[in-house]
Amino acid sequence: MAKKKKKEFVEIEEEKGYGVFQWILFVLVIPLLFAITVALIVMTVAGVNVFEKAKEVGEHVPLISNMIDGGADDKGGQTDKEKVVSLQAEIKNKEAKIEQLEKKLKASDKKVEELLTEKDRLKIELEKLKKEEESAVTTDKQDNKLINTYETMAPKNIANILVNLSDREAVKILAEMSTEKQADILEKLPPETAAKYTKLLSGTSQ
Repeated sequence: MAKKKKKEFVEIEEEKGYGVFQWILFVLVIPLLFAITVALIVMTVAGVNVFEKAKEVGEHVPLISNMIDGGADDKGGQTDKEKVVSLQAEIKNKEAKIEQLEKKLKASDKKVEELLTEKDRLKIELEKLKKEEESAVTTDKQDNKLINTYETMAPKNIANILVNLSDREAVKILAEMSTEKQADILEKLPPETAAKYTKLLSGTSQ
């Protein structure tokens, strides 16, 4: 008898529990879900981004706002900072390399300019030497031609010409002639002039 009453009591309690659950389900949960569904449909038709709107509303709620901010920082914020630092370091590295290359380029340009200047200097010097050589050859030819002319002249005529020249020019002409011709010319010169030329010829032959 007692067992039967206890069983009936348990069944009554279970029925009460089911009744409360059903009441909550029909009175609160289902209407709330229906209202949310209707609201979503209306907002979507009105062109409102439901998810963005929910995020904006959630940002004003302290607990939800912290959850949103924390998730954003964990997923994207730290990564972006690291990327910025990495890119800044890479930019500085590239700038340093560019500066180094610019210095090398300037040094190379300076070296090339120095080499071109040296080349021009050597070219000018070479042209000068060529002209001097050509002038010397021409002078030698003229001197040889002049000496050959003197060789065909009489010693007295040569002596008359030499006394009207400078000592250097006269000695140069005498030095190019044969010893025999020199003696014949010196005999035709005044004694003091002949002695002076003889002394100068001795100096050039040493």
